[in-house]
Amino acid sequence: MSSLLHSIQEYGPVVWILEQRSEVFRYLKTITVDIPLQFIQLVAIVTVIGAIIFIFRYSASIKRHHEMVKQKLIRGLVYREKNSESNKVIKALELHPAFVKEHSSSWQLCSLGQYLSSLRFFTDDNNNANTTTTIKNSDGQTNSMASKLLEKELYVVMAALLIQSFGPKIGSALLPMLGTGKVESLLGTVASKIISYIIAHVLVDHNVDWDPIGDMACLPMNVMELISFVNLNQKLKTEYKIDVSPIEWMERGEVGFDPTYYTPPLPEDNPDTTTSDEDKVKNKRSDNKTTAAITTATSIVLIPNPFIIEDHFEAAILGLEDRIRTDQKDSCMESTTSTTITSDGGGGGKMDVYDPDDRSTAEPTPINPVILPDLYLGWGNAKLTHTKREILRNRLFAVLLTKLSHNYSRLQNNESKDSYFVVQMNGKECLFPDEFIGALLDSDHKIEVCPRSAITTFGLALCIKEDDSSWSNVPLGFFFRTGYERSDRRPAYFSAPHGGMDLKIEGPLVGIDEKTGKSRRCDIQFYMAVEGMCGWHSNHNADVPWVRSVSTTDVYTNEQALTAIRMSGILACTFNTIGTDMALPFGGYGVLGVCNDTAAVVDFAVRGSTNMYPLLSTGRFLMHTATQLTKFCNIISTCTDDKDHKMKGVAIDARRLASAACFMDSDIHCSPTQMIGATRRFLANYPTSYFQITEDSRTIMEIVAKKYKNFLGTNADGAREQLECGS
Repeated sequence: MSSLLHSIQEYGPVVWILEQRSEVFRYLKTITVDIPLQFIQLVAIVTVIGAIIFIFRYSASIKRHHEMVKQKLIRGLVYREKNSESNKVIKALELHPAFVKEHSSSWQLCSLGQYLSSLRFFTDDNNNANTTTTIKNSDGQTNSMASKLLEKELYVVMAALLIQSFGPKIGSALLPMLGTGKVESLLGTVASKIISYIIAHVLVDHNVDWDPIGDMACLPMNVMELISFVNLNQKLKTEYKIDVSPIEWMERGEVGFDPTYYTPPLPEDNPDTTTSDEDKVKNKRSDNKTTAAITTATSIVLIPNPFIIEDHFEAAILGLEDRIRTDQKDSCMESTTSTTITSDGGGGGKMDVYDPDDRSTAEPTPINPVILPDLYLGWGNAKLTHTKREILRNRLFAVLLTKLSHNYSRLQNNESKDSYFVVQMNGKECLFPDEFIGALLDSDHKIEVCPRSAITTFGLALCIKEDDSSWSNVPLGFFFRTGYERSDRRPAYFSAPHGGMDLKIEGPLVGIDEKTGKSRRCDIQFYMAVEGMCGWHSNHNADVPWVRSVSTTDVYTNEQALTAIRMSGILACTFNTIGTDMALPFGGYGVLGVCNDTAAVVDFAVRGSTNMYPLLSTGRFLMHTATQLTKFCNIISTCTDDKDHKMKGVAIDARRLASAACFMDSDIHCSPTQMIGATRRFLANYPTSYFQITEDSRTIMEIVAKKYKNFLGTNADGAREQLECGS
């Protein structure tokens, strides 16, 4: 050892390593010579054969796993057992028996819980795909067979996700890895936990009296918690970009439709003006047809200024029908060019055909046949409340009223009268929405105005396709806590409603149905839309018994109706101006208020109280609303001649709206003093119990309100019957 260190120190480490290299090579050569060549060849052959066998077996495993997943996905993981007698069921959105019985002769109704309870997993016991395993365990312990069953189906789900995520080649190559012991053990643990939770928290005994408060579809979230998310979104999005501002949507007349009545400006027009198509004919207030010089359907001005009812009303509807047909044709051509057409004619684009008398809803589409068999998105075979042409007529009335309402914004900005949108009817010029409705009344039309509400699902609908190809509808609702509870902490729930100020029109412009001899339907509604504009909209829905409009008060007199329509225009300008100036997400929907709140403010200003429920305007934005309305009132009062009684009336209406925003209750933060008024409004909006939880909540609200009424007195309603309007 000492000699080795001496050599390294004397010659250096590099020189020493080079000198020792020959010794290392000599040692390696000795090892190679000592191992027989035949043995090395044998090891190489065995290694190659083993690798080939492994690759072959792994490839076979890939094919086997892939085929198994493919077949199970084709077959589906679950199926419906139509006549289920299981002891354990799921309770979700359970329908009220009286409601089901009332409509049993004309509607096939099924609750969401009934559908979910009918689902069964496929098993492969004894090579019989129809054999099932029912979970029956009263003590809450997991059934081992059920665990194995769910483990297999979880494998299929994970495998399908693997193939979808990594593609068919790489994903299939990774499939055998799911069969390893660790993964199988993990799946078994997950399966056991899922089944234990389902048995303990989801499934209930079929033969035991069920408490509606246990409805799985009721969200344990009250109004205040719900609105806090909306406010948080607004605060975090400090630089929210609006492509089209709410006030610009209002100037266009409608939002949420494509194609629309609005005609974009032509390239040679001023791109900064959204209504330049109307400016072309602004001073041509005569019988000239605005469509004479324009040939294409998309460039024809459907809403000229002035809009002469006798000349342009039916022409606008026919023009929009042309746009719809053109849009359908273009969509069909795009679909055809992107799809290979087969020799038998299949594979091409299928063209939708516009039928003005059609009332059908969209064709239902399956959600996921693998895990939700027979469940579809859609209304089944339900019809719409209005025909396609009636909807276009609704939209046209709504566009005219919204554009006339926008004139209040021009009035506030002291713009020239030449810039106003004008509707001419029977030789009378109408600058504001109530003037147009007054002209309709003078020409043998009838109107009906009333604040109304109905259950909403925000466009979501479910239905079940039965074996005979008929449809069973699954009524839906989004249930939240009101915040009010009984003394035993039993909460009351409400289903999310849609509310608005309804306007029904009958008369010559609407026409008579030749088949029935009755007036055609024309229904529009004023509310704040989630698309980001407060104004008038078409009021058409699916014609189903659980989506019925409820009048929250008596129908207005004609005088009240004209006042409400005038106030609606003022409030629309207020909301849209605030939404534009503050760049609020969705134009202010949810923070300024929702559909209910716009109708409630107008109703309160007209009658001194309102029955709309719930009221969700937040205090911060109620103050902005009151401030903007007061500003509008002061501008009108200052700039208007004392002899102009009409404009003085507009100023008074603005002040009444501001007072309504100040004095109206809010259901975001419930309080004992508002309990009696909240109960009155709750019962007015939910007179019919479609769901069992609604009936239970009605009882709770009545019990709690009675207790507080005895304590606070008979006048503790929270509603102000009179508003201080001022001069």
